Amino acid sequence: MLQPAGYIRALAEGLRAAGVRNAETSPVLRLARQGAGWQLVTPHGRIAAGKVILANNGQIESFGFARGRLMHLFLYASMTADLGPEALRTLGGAPRWGITPSDPMGTTMRRIDGPQGGNRIVTRTCATFEPGMEASEAALRRTAAVHRRKFAERFPALGSVRMEFSWAGHLCLSRNGVTLMRELEPGLFAACVQNGLGTTRGTLTGIGAAELASGVESAVTRHFTAEADPTPLPPEPLASLGASAFLRWKEWRASAE
Repeated sequence: MLQPAGYIRALAEGLRAAGVRNAETSPVLRLARQGAGWQLVTPHGRIAAGKVILANNGQIESFGFARGRLMHLFLYASMTADLGPEALRTLGGAPRWGITPSDPMGTTMRRIDGPQGGNRIVTRTCATFEPGMEASEAALRRTAAVHRRKFAERFPALGSVRMEFSWAGHLCLSRNGVTLMRELEPGLFAACVQNGLGTTRGTLTGIGAAELASGVESAVTRHFTAEADPTPLPPEPLASLGASAFLRWKEWRASAE
């Protein structure tokens, strides 16, 4: 029942306390070799660094690496408005719980409570293949409608409760399940391609990339640097057509779960 936003904010606060500068609203638009180091260009300035770690998951493709080798999926979720006293009485049960389906394409539902989010229910299901790394408005509308239907099926007594938020989250996978954690070029390191395990594998690859950049060898660095490259995907439009058809079929098979 990890609260993702709370986790990231607390982590950032801890880094700031350790003297690390966190520039949340400064996307890197260009990365280029500069002498023995690297220059990062942002909308408001430039940063020079001797060593750089790319920990941007699927967006590593935007910097020219692993192109045509990564599968970009978007998962979708909707969250109810804060449940009022009447809805809470009708719902009953524990104030916080989570249900994960045995089928990965099934529906995950969570009930949350507390000052950070109030009393709400989150419904997560549906996935789309988006090689352009952006979820469309049409996909968001379609999946939000699925969420409303799934919620109504599971909680028919809460028919008056509305969905307040719907959103999409970017997932990056490789066909052969490998991660990209290595030195890409001198002084440029990657901790990317988390295969849907961001909190665990993302943390582990980040540790490995930091160790590589520091000249440290460990079981983590040996494991990931021994992995093969991500397997190439079929050319477009075959990749999109095949992946989209496969996801819709899996979604249909898991529709009752």
